[in-house]
Amino acid sequence: MAFVERCTEMARLRELFAQTEQGKAQTVVISGAVASGKTELLHTFAEETARSGALVLTATGARAESGLALGVICQLVHNGDLPPDLVQQADSLLNQSIQHPEDPEREPVTLQQTSAKVARGLSTMLLELAAERSVVLVIDDIQYADGPSLQFLLYLMRRLTNGRLMVVLSECAVAHPSHPTFHAELLRQRNCHRVRLHLLSPQGVRELLAELTDEDTAGRLAPVYHQVSGGNPLLLRGLVEDGMVRLAGGTEALSTRPITEESFQQAVLACLYRWDSTTIRVAHGLAVLGRWATPPLVAALVDVKAARVEQSVADLARSGFLTDGRLRHPAVTATVLGTIGLEERTRMHGRAAELLHDNGVRETDVAEHLVAAGRIRGQDDVSVLRNAAVQSLAEDHVDFAVECLTLACAGCTDERQRAALTLTLTRLEWRTRPSAAARHLTPLTEALRAGHLESEDAVTIADYLFWHGRADEARAVLGVLGTDGGASGPRSVTDPYHPGHLQPWMHLSRPGTPKALPRDGRNGGIPGHVGLTASAALTSALIDGPGEKAIGWAEQVLADCTLSDCTVAAVQSALYALIHCDRAAKAAPWCHVFIAEARARQATTWEALFKGVRAEIALRQGDLPTAARWAEEALSLISPRCWGVAVGEPLAVLLLARTAMGRHEEAAQLLRHVVPDAMFETRFGLKYLHARGHHHLAVGRLQAALADFRRCGELMREWSLDLPALVPWRSDVARVQLALNQREAARELVTEELALPGATGARSRGVALRVLAAARDLKQRPLLLREAVDLLQAAGDRVELVRALAELSRAHHGLGEFNRARMMGRRAMQVAKDCGAEELCRQLLADQDVADGADGGEAHGGESAEALSDAERRVAALAAMGHTNREIGSRLYITVSTVEQHLTRVYRKLDVTRRTDLPLRLKDGDYSLPQQVAAERWPVGAEA
Repeated sequence: MAFVERCTEMARLRELFAQTEQGKAQTVVISGAVASGKTELLHTFAEETARSGALVLTATGARAESGLALGVICQLVHNGDLPPDLVQQADSLLNQSIQHPEDPEREPVTLQQTSAKVARGLSTMLLELAAERSVVLVIDDIQYADGPSLQFLLYLMRRLTNGRLMVVLSECAVAHPSHPTFHAELLRQRNCHRVRLHLLSPQGVRELLAELTDEDTAGRLAPVYHQVSGGNPLLLRGLVEDGMVRLAGGTEALSTRPITEESFQQAVLACLYRWDSTTIRVAHGLAVLGRWATPPLVAALVDVKAARVEQSVADLARSGFLTDGRLRHPAVTATVLGTIGLEERTRMHGRAAELLHDNGVRETDVAEHLVAAGRIRGQDDVSVLRNAAVQSLAEDHVDFAVECLTLACAGCTDERQRAALTLTLTRLEWRTRPSAAARHLTPLTEALRAGHLESEDAVTIADYLFWHGRADEARAVLGVLGTDGGASGPRSVTDPYHPGHLQPWMHLSRPGTPKALPRDGRNGGIPGHVGLTASAALTSALIDGPGEKAIGWAEQVLADCTLSDCTVAAVQSALYALIHCDRAAKAAPWCHVFIAEARARQATTWEALFKGVRAEIALRQGDLPTAARWAEEALSLISPRCWGVAVGEPLAVLLLARTAMGRHEEAAQLLRHVVPDAMFETRFGLKYLHARGHHHLAVGRLQAALADFRRCGELMREWSLDLPALVPWRSDVARVQLALNQREAARELVTEELALPGATGARSRGVALRVLAAARDLKQRPLLLREAVDLLQAAGDRVELVRALAELSRAHHGLGEFNRARMMGRRAMQVAKDCGAEELCRQLLADQDVADGADGGEAHGGESAEALSDAERRVAALAAMGHTNREIGSRLYITVSTVEQHLTRVYRKLDVTRRTDLPLRLKDGDYSLPQQVAAERWPVGAEA
């Protein structure tokens, strides 16, 4: 590294050496903070003077050798080019002193008889040598020199009037020197000069970095590198060494941000251990107390007088270790903390917690030290930890809140309080690691039975038990929610925990809780209770089908909710209510809002859940790549163990998406995932069976598909949850029966499904009609399929729309209506291309030549469909759906001539010449028609 901001000091040394060479002896004391560059300056000066012909003798003081008499003088004698006869003469003198040791307690300015003889002999030798040539004595870290060596140096300096002898010493600048008497005596010598070294300025850091990178980059990086290092050259060197990044081709470049790794940490340690033991203890206190470090608190923590603490703080600040009285960087703090033994650190954190609490510091800061100590003193600390957890949770510092509650639970002796703390801890751990929360469920169940928890806590405990597949325990726990309400008497119907309100929600969430799904659960719940309102919305959507009432309740919940442990399930239910109301497009932006909120609040489990819902939304919209991506993200956020029985939901979406995209091998890999057996006792198991059955059907394993679909039906009927909007198992079974040429059985099943509650939704009815059409005679299929196309277009499910369009194309083809077949086939391919289902569409239309030109929509030079008027767009949409001019006129209540005029303008604007090209120029939204224009509905139960 470059020799930066030391030119003035070096020039002063050269000037004094020049005077020395003229016969004017000089003494120089170089002082500076720890690691400020004193040693480097000394070495540079010593090398330069040696090259000029001077005799340079060097020595270095060391704390470990400070008790070794004349150790520094011995180094001077042997660390240089002293003539051999003079070395022998000096050793003889030194041996006399060693044979007659003196009182070590004597001040280094006071010479005894033996020392005086040695000092006189050595001084005479050096002064005689200086008469022949320039002699320079260079001693680094004089503060660690032994007493007799200091006595000799003072003896010599008092005799330095003339002669070519220069003594250069370096010392660490501290508030109180190690040898104050020596220091005072030294500085009073008339030829003694002091050179002070300062820490590097931001400009100095810039100059140094400019040696490693270009000027602009150095200017940009200098402030932050100076901020982290404090201008301390050793710390800066560590930053630079850590920050050098090897690039391709073997070149190196400096990182654009300071990296505080091994070299920086070693630099911190090198500085730390140059201080005395008291200053090191003060540094420990500063590291433990952090932002609350003040001299009085540090003094109380490390048991050192406040005045001495202030001196040590000043010394540390001079070295660039501190800023505003505190360690300047987290990496410095971490390194200093690492030097404290585990037992001592535990004691210090416990004492720090006590001191901060007594000084009125807020409880979260006190709790940080209690957690770091890992132990508490009594119930007062339990209260501190509980309150700190509440505050941390309000600030979304979930991990720290968990640490507080874990310690509080371990130290709490009151059973009721411990049970409440454990329940709160379970809720928080579930946000990030549901598998970790599972260990608390048995103690919580026991606490509930012992009366240490409120009866409404049973709902939370039961839900976690269900999540982890412990259904029998969950049902037993729910038994405490009896209508008697415990000591407070019977529960009012306005009580959110009245069993009558909880029944529909619990049944939809965890089938089998009550034996039947009550129809009075769709009354909108209790005003202000979002959980029951969301439950009512979802129940209504599944049983009554899409309706404004369910949509309104769902949107009310989503608008009113802020995420919390108590509202996550309600938000999920509201989103699913919109999905089952065929309002996936409305649900998507809400879902993004809650994903962002969960991520911002570090609630990984919530984020995973909402990403799973987002995957379901994309699947309902027929956006297969997006559905797969969201499902994969959901599964990657938390482990399968953390997902519990709910893992079936994102797995099912991913399985359906990959299957529909024709990625059957990837879909098969998903089936190798081990899922909990208890999953098949929940609605998540229904979705998984439904998805697995579709994969089996797609790859031709008909009997396996039939088994999965029928198992769905058995479970749903057993649970009194036979709702096509949830899983249309009858349509699924019918598809397999059609593949097995069992048309009559298939027709009966689908007809039965269409008559069930909740089957009136556009998507549910559209899917069922498509399957029913395949079970009907060829001539009857177009009418059914057109209605299915209209419904699926309105519902927004593009994958199901592709299936319906492909079936309609096949029906027209079978009836010899080849133009219509080609138009429907092209439209199917166009939609399939948009949603990632091209492979599916090609399989459905494998025996038809409809793909030609399916990708040619962008090649036309005409205007887009947006240029069409509303009337023209309606005519174009019906024409693209295969209707004749007469049928279009009948549907729109206009004459055939008007239809022809509209089509002429449509052809001109879209630059097409024939009807069969229209699907290539229209987009999904262009097919949305007013309700009165919808296709003729097929009467439910109609016979062939």
